[in-house]
Amino acid sequence: MSQSPSKNAKKKRSDPRELSRFVEELSWFLKSFDDLDYNALSNFSHEMNAMISSSQKLRENASIDGKTAVLVGVLPDFLMDNTLFPNIEGIVEFSAAALGLSIGRWQKKSRYEIIGQIVCHTNDASLERVNRLSDLIEEMLDNKTSVRKSIVRNREIGHSWSEVISSLYDDF
Repeated sequence: MSQSPSKNAKKKRSDPRELSRFVEELSWFLKSFDDLDYNALSNFSHEMNAMISSSQKLRENASIDGKTAVLVGVLPDFLMDNTLFPNIEGIVEFSAAALGLSIGRWQKKSRYEIIGQIVCHTNDASLERVNRLSDLIEEMLDNKTSVRKSIVRNREIGHSWSEVISSLYDDF
């Protein structure tokens, strides 16, 4: 049989002498810090909450974005491969198909600018896309022949990057 919360809860002290002693000790404590700006405590409290919240978000992002960091590290070399990406349009198409990242006004940008934009915005892609692409590129780096040949073969016969990536994901 469960007991009610009031029976399990610790009884609060309300003895007037105890309360008076607490107020007196609190007063002595506050007097020892009489040079503090107590109005600043509110601002300090808000700043601490913001810092804690920011710190928690950074920790969360760091833990789930391990593959993003790896992907950001290998994407520049991967996208600079002229065999896989003979033109800028292929890089833009790949970015949209693999990561869901569209590149605005790409016709007016250099290869390096486009790759830089993709790398900088990789963390905006969905975690699922990042994980799949990271695994795929890792497989390609480990097993250079079959995955790479499959990519080259599919591109040579005219498949779009969307079709190539879809077939690779199916095979993978």
